[in-house]
Amino acid sequence: MIYRNFFIVILAFFSLNTFGQEIPAEVETEIQRRTQLEINPSMSIGLLLPGGETRFYNYGKLDDSGKKADSLTFYEIGSITKTFTAYLAKEYLQEDLNTSLAFFFPEIKNKALQNTKIFQLRNHTSGVPRLSDNFSPANWADPYQDYSNEKLNTELEDLKFVADSLKSWSYSNFGYGILGRTIEKKTGKDFESLMGDFLDEAGLKKTVFDHSSLKDAELATPTNIGIKNFYWHLNGPSKYAGALISNTSDLIEYLKFQKRNNEIFSSELISEAIPTGIRNMGHGELYFKEGWFIMKPEPGTEILIHNGGTGGFTSFTGYNKSTGTGVVILSNSVSLNDDIGLKLIYPEFNLNRPQRSIAYDLAEFIEMGKTEDLLSRYKNMKNEGKLVKIVDIYWLERLNYGKGNWEVSDQLSDIMVLELPEDWEVWDIKGQNKERLQDYESAAEAYQKALGLAPDNAQLQRKIEKVEKQLN
Repeated sequence: MIYRNFFIVILAFFSLNTFGQEIPAEVETEIQRRTQLEINPSMSIGLLLPGGETRFYNYGKLDDSGKKADSLTFYEIGSITKTFTAYLAKEYLQEDLNTSLAFFFPEIKNKALQNTKIFQLRNHTSGVPRLSDNFSPANWADPYQDYSNEKLNTELEDLKFVADSLKSWSYSNFGYGILGRTIEKKTGKDFESLMGDFLDEAGLKKTVFDHSSLKDAELATPTNIGIKNFYWHLNGPSKYAGALISNTSDLIEYLKFQKRNNEIFSSELISEAIPTGIRNMGHGELYFKEGWFIMKPEPGTEILIHNGGTGGFTSFTGYNKSTGTGVVILSNSVSLNDDIGLKLIYPEFNLNRPQRSIAYDLAEFIEMGKTEDLLSRYKNMKNEGKLVKIVDIYWLERLNYGKGNWEVSDQLSDIMVLELPEDWEVWDIKGQNKERLQDYESAAEAYQKALGLAPDNAQLQRKIEKVEKQLN
């Protein structure tokens, strides 16, 4: 499931000389390679040293003018916002952790809420899916701008019951939206009030909730696959899953706050951490507890991490409990930099070498107006041995779909169908494009294929009924 799986994290003693005035040469070389190739047009890095000192480094450019980033440049931080929400849950729901959602949402008659507890939402063990089956934004290039409390309630009405015996760790944006809305119901406060109080408590003087309070010169330009993308405007309960906009200066202060106030940041080893089943970090399995991922690369070493992503930004923060070193990395691209962050606080971690994929070439063709037969162009470049990254094709398709370039996005969806013919979300996307192009017969066929792969998805059934009405 291409969209729902994207935001999963891809995610010891050593000489303190690593954290002197310079970033290690191997790391700096890799950063410069990524910025020069515009895999990450800019990268802003903050380091927290064991004695509490801080260092800031900035690379690349923010926009076509060549403007450079600094420690005060703003980036959307995406899912790092969830660590803020987890802390709010600790402050306001500590006595309610074993309380079911049904208590807080009496207006929702779905019995599934009776079997969903607050502590499960905070730890991603509630059985709530990553995104609701009803999630169908008006603009996929800015997917949460039309989200609301009313939409959340509708999704809760359709939430499927999951027995405790079948629940396991599974990352959920939807779950953190529910968690945030629950805090609002408990306190009678809204997001701006709750998060504003927390930002004041933590001493974060720059972090904001939306773009309107910022000047263009302060905010990095979102990019994806080398081209300008949309800012994301999260509304309603989705704010608790990823709305904050911040900079490395503030987020280093946030790490300091967590060190002072969050017991899992103490030197004691974390008990009852939940295995996530994620094993692609290069150093064994990843664990989770109370809003933070926990990497255990060797006995006695625990590294707390979280990343984030929106349509044109990525973020990473981490803290090595064994050495007292922390890192924040912000970038105006969807290409993750978790490996760089981990390398800076745990030098044994291996760097990746992300490359430009075929999608970058297709994006350039589209920008030049050369939009004919994109599928054939893709096949030719693939045969030439160029890198295939279907998630890049996905982002390019969603960008053009959001812009209303449906003739283009439809061709890109053909590529997705070619590569992932058994993915129901790919057929759903194909149906969306055909529906926009008013090819209702093809749209119905695509939605039917999606429903065949996801037979319990009520939203797909509604889409089929909608387009079939157009045929009658």
